[in-house]
Amino acid sequence: EHWKLVTSGSRQCSTPAPNPPTVLLHNHYTLLSAGDKESPPTVKETRPCTTKVEQSPATTARKKCRVVVVGDSLLRGTEAPICGPDSSSREVCCLPGARIRDVTEALSRIIRPSDYYPMLLIHVGTNDTARCDTERIKCDYRALGVRVKEFGAQVVFSSILPVKGRGPGRERCILEVNAWLRRWCRQEGFGFLDHGVLFQEGLLGGDGVHLSRSGKALFGHRLANLVRRALN
Repeated sequence: EHWKLVTSGSRQCSTPAPNPPTVLLHNHYTLLSAGDKESPPTVKETRPCTTKVEQSPATTARKKCRVVVVGDSLLRGTEAPICGPDSSSREVCCLPGARIRDVTEALSRIIRPSDYYPMLLIHVGTNDTARCDTERIKCDYRALGVRVKEFGAQVVFSSILPVKGRGPGRERCILEVNAWLRRWCRQEGFGFLDHGVLFQEGLLGGDGVHLSRSGKALFGHRLANLVRRALN
């Protein structure tokens, strides 16, 4: 299986692959989102976002501020709400078919040392749950955590969305991984965007994995709202 790196913004490149909810954001943000489907996540800022790059004021001022959203094919269709307000400071990197390890390997081609990243938002894991190997999934998330810490950005992990018609084993795997991911993010100082059961009712597409049109709209809105607050 191959995935193609599709970016929204100033870059386009392709690379062969090897393949109520609560939001917890440590460091700069604490977010609480309503459980109602019509209500977007709301944000309460506990302290202002500050640049942690230890450079002179002149050098820091020259750095381009960018928020990157990276993950699997569920990000397809979220480009407009996320990047629409300002594509120069927001980028969606969709890697169809990607697993956690693929995102880990792709980050070095996505993150630019010359830019400043107030937030890196990661949504991946659905394809990994097909094997229902929770221990391997946790191991891959830990390796990804080590990698993202090298960039010095505020990192947020988005919870794995539910699937339908793929058997109780996979559903249990998703629930178990999300529960662990929430605890792990808290321990490691990462943010966690928990979608809960918001996407279970009528928001999945015919294949039971990807989102319907209304599901994509809601998903894109939730991610875009988080990106907007990171840049403000």
